[in-house]
Amino acid sequence: MKKVLMTAMLICSVIFVRAQCNTNNATACQCPDGSSECDLLPDIHTGDDPLYISGNNGVIEYSQSGNGVEDGRLRVSVTTPNIGHGPLEVHALDIWVCGMDTFTVYPGSCPDGSSPKQLVIQRVYHKNGNTMTYYDRNAGTMTYHPSHGHMHVDDWGTYSLRYDNGDPNPLNWPIIGDGAKLAFCLMDYGTCSYYSTNNIAGPNPGHCEDNNGNVLTNSDFPNWGLGGGGYNCDPVIQGISSGYTDIYYQYLDGMYAQIPPNTCNGDYFIVVNVDPHNYFLEEDETNNIVVVPYSLTEQLPSGSNPVAEITLQGSTILCAGEDVELVANQGFTYLWSNGATTQSILTSTPGDYSVEVTTTCGTATSSLITITGSSVSAPTTSDVTIPSGQTATLNATGSGTLNWYDALTGGNWLASGNTYITPALTSTTTYYVDDSQITPGASYDLGPADNTFSAGGFFSGDQSLIFDAMEDFTIETVKVYANGSGDRTVELRDNNGTVLHTLTINMPDGESVVTLNFPVTIGTDFELGVEAGSNPDIFRNNAGANYPYDVAGVATITTSTAGSDYYYFFYDWQIKEADEGCVSERSDATVTVTAPNSVVNIDNIKSFDVYPNPSNGNFEVSFTIPVSSDVTVEVTNMIGQTVYDQQVGKVSGQLKHTLDLTSLAKGIYSLQIKAGDQVSSKKIVIN
Repeated sequence: MKKVLMTAMLICSVIFVRAQCNTNNATACQCPDGSSECDLLPDIHTGDDPLYISGNNGVIEYSQSGNGVEDGRLRVSVTTPNIGHGPLEVHALDIWVCGMDTFTVYPGSCPDGSSPKQLVIQRVYHKNGNTMTYYDRNAGTMTYHPSHGHMHVDDWGTYSLRYDNGDPNPLNWPIIGDGAKLAFCLMDYGTCSYYSTNNIAGPNPGHCEDNNGNVLTNSDFPNWGLGGGGYNCDPVIQGISSGYTDIYYQYLDGMYAQIPPNTCNGDYFIVVNVDPHNYFLEEDETNNIVVVPYSLTEQLPSGSNPVAEITLQGSTILCAGEDVELVANQGFTYLWSNGATTQSILTSTPGDYSVEVTTTCGTATSSLITITGSSVSAPTTSDVTIPSGQTATLNATGSGTLNWYDALTGGNWLASGNTYITPALTSTTTYYVDDSQITPGASYDLGPADNTFSAGGFFSGDQSLIFDAMEDFTIETVKVYANGSGDRTVELRDNNGTVLHTLTINMPDGESVVTLNFPVTIGTDFELGVEAGSNPDIFRNNAGANYPYDVAGVATITTSTAGSDYYYFFYDWQIKEADEGCVSERSDATVTVTAPNSVVNIDNIKSFDVYPNPSNGNFEVSFTIPVSSDVTVEVTNMIGQTVYDQQVGKVSGQLKHTLDLTSLAKGIYSLQIKAGDQVSSKKIVIN
């Protein structure tokens, strides 16, 4: 009875203390510095305990093949105890964001099909003596996750596998593989006492620790339970109370870093960074990173041949003014043929490029990738002068397809061809033309030329070749060897096994070349194989494959679904890059329209010149009038309005005239010299 009574008294005492420190009553709440007024902030500490555990409650490494969607993943579990004096409390606002657009009513989905982001605030509780108040501050966004049925806080954690290069900041270490910034549901998963005494599985005895590694239980928190201890995966309010922890185990959505192919086994570090953008205000912003050593065992054996590859972000054909990004595979150091030492380079210069990459397997140099330039120049045009009410024939010369427009940029397309006949014009009008050229994409051979490189036989299973695409291309044809004629169905699948393209082909007995014309976009781990269960009876090699089969910067056949000893079905791939279209800048052609009864004879106005042209608006005009005539100098804008008009008087012989147009806007104008019933014009440009 005494024991029961003492227990009851202890429970009542705890309840009484907690009742005096809650989100409505600050009487018993303590400030970190012992004062009577403070913000009661959370302190999210990233615990390392689960990262030392293998299995469902810790870390699982998957090899690069044979695991379906888990291929090459390093799954991690993360614990995030709140060791601060206040709760981490997050409220969702009735404001959703799609790109730059905001909504006060949930839009369902964004125009691009993505999920809307919901703005959130962090509620910070403030103690002033016995009074508890709060204020709200912006803290990023949440996203609705249909698979879980509730909101997750965006950008809560990042996970990476890294190599220690000696930098004191682990976030500067080279990344071997990483995971996208992930979303968490914030909740009170359990108390620090429970997960410090009932979850002893690693070298450390609990999930909750201070910055010195001391294990914390409930009694170590002066404001233990502030927040209520009941935060959960609510669509409106989530959080972590003081002295509670939230745990996200490795088997949940998104809890992994992606290990790239060609990574060798060895010693690395798992680096976890929670709240990497510091969206949330905390007592200590420096203890959200944890670094734990980890040894890979399911990747390439140590000493395997290193690999260096280039992925192209763009086209191998450069138009004028364009650039292309070349990206090397993950490594520790990089040395490009142009001297650059970063993982990616941006270039607008045609030429041959390669990169030397140092990885855990050693150092290798990639194949050359050739970037070519397409020099399409603006067309050559000439101006025309016509009487009012007539049409004009404009001519242009170029090397590709000429297209005519009514504006220097954008505007309306009018016609194609070297000649454009305008409608009847009553005012001076300028038209524009560009030159468009299509450069065919390059064609390549990929894979072994035939099946003679080793032994093999006819196979009736549904294995596939696995390949990466570093740029868009088309698989035009492949060579096959069939055992008897008949229909076979060939499939192109993505890395999730989804069929992207399928084609049923009547293959003759023996060797043949089949046409596929399968378009491929940039991506990894595509599969080219046969329809499951279709009994293809096509030749495959069962030894001697020499992966990877590579076209630098375009495509790489990395392995087969049965491993690197086998090569399945498809030989001598003929692939072709996408065609590249380049368009020149536009040239202008001005039609000058004169009065209806004017006689246009520019030969009787001699030596007409204007300089400098273009200029800032100051021009010198010179011309010769062989026969004494009344001379007018006139300037019109693009829509035929007169913006300058000066009567020079009756003159003959050579005349020089200063033209001050600095008050006019920048642009293209028409300068006309009128001598009696004769007119001569020139285009001038104010810049």
